[in-house]
Amino acid sequence: GAGTLVVSASRDRAVFMASGMVRPPSGKVYQLWFDDGGTMRSAGLMDPGRTTQAVLMRGAVDGASGVGITVEPAGGSRQPTTTPVALLGMPA
Repeated sequence: GAGTLVVSASRDRAVFMASGMVRPPSGKVYQLWFDDGGTMRSAGLMDPGRTTQAVLMRGAVDGASGVGITVEPAGGSRQPTTTPVALLGMPA
């Protein structure tokens, strides 16, 4: 699959656009995270039933150096419990 991160500095928000994502295993979900200098902050969950989607990420972009995606139990986790399947830097 492929993913694109779109950031609006003026709105301090980000959207993650995914296409062709492999569905997560049953009972699991992709969770988005902001990387605040090594501390991961939850930015929301992707719909496990959709392989192509745009997700308005939860929370402010300011202070984040990048975005990570992990596979988590349905409902998400407070902190990542798996190694990220993707890491993206913030666009310039």
